[in-house]
Amino acid sequence: MLKLFEHETLDVHNLGDEETAISVEALSLQFGNKPVLQDISLRIPKQRITALIGQSGCGKSTLINSFNRMNDLVPDCQYSGKIFIHGRNINDKREDVSQLRTQVGMVFQRPNPFPMSIYDNVSYGLRLKGVKVRRYLDDAVEQALTEAALWDEVKDRLFDSARILSGGQQQRLVIARALALKPDILLLDEPTSALDPLTTLFIEELMAGLKKRCTIVIVTHNMQQAARVSDYTAFLHQGQLIEYADSDTLFTMPEFKQTEDYITGRYG
Repeated sequence: MLKLFEHETLDVHNLGDEETAISVEALSLQFGNKPVLQDISLRIPKQRITALIGQSGCGKSTLINSFNRMNDLVPDCQYSGKIFIHGRNINDKREDVSQLRTQVGMVFQRPNPFPMSIYDNVSYGLRLKGVKVRRYLDDAVEQALTEAALWDEVKDRLFDSARILSGGQQQRLVIARALALKPDILLLDEPTSALDPLTTLFIEELMAGLKKRCTIVIVTHNMQQAARVSDYTAFLHQGQLIEYADSDTLFTMPEFKQTEDYITGRYG
């Protein structure tokens, strides 16, 4: 499997703290009386792409949403266990969730640009943090749009509405909006499922470049995409973590028959 950026393969079951971006310990979660995640433990390595795969309803999106406390917005969400980022248990009630979401950016399945200009979309988070110096904002917007491979396409219309952009451009704009805050971790929940194949490939190449500076966790239903872009893959089934390994191993020599059945299309 050819990767755009190769890394030394790590043993994800024995990562040291200095190699770990997210450490999940015995995480269980339910909405009301409905269990969604059951005793999940894993360590996600820094500056790598980790894919979460599994059939619909297996808990992938719930797990990724746990990494920046988005599940708090769901009524009657209850959870136990710990998630450590930067040495802090983010499930602690004293955690500053606003600060957490600055460090852990989120991009959803469908592009959701704000009803404002391209420039204002990208600078929105910085303005919320109190940044007002125009020169700083200009530089930050240009850098984020460049990192999202969008600058050359929009630099002459920064103050036009973001709604004029194509779907693929809007998704890159949303990524730029997250990158403007310089997150250490970028969460992508099926970021290409609503895009055409050519734009999907463009986003995948973008991810391969971004992992040089931040950790990426992606939820995807697309087995080929997970195999192409991810360094590590976790397979979930009915709220449980079945298998977690480097992607080359998981897709070519899965340890469990349940994993093999899923990746070969026997169910899911």
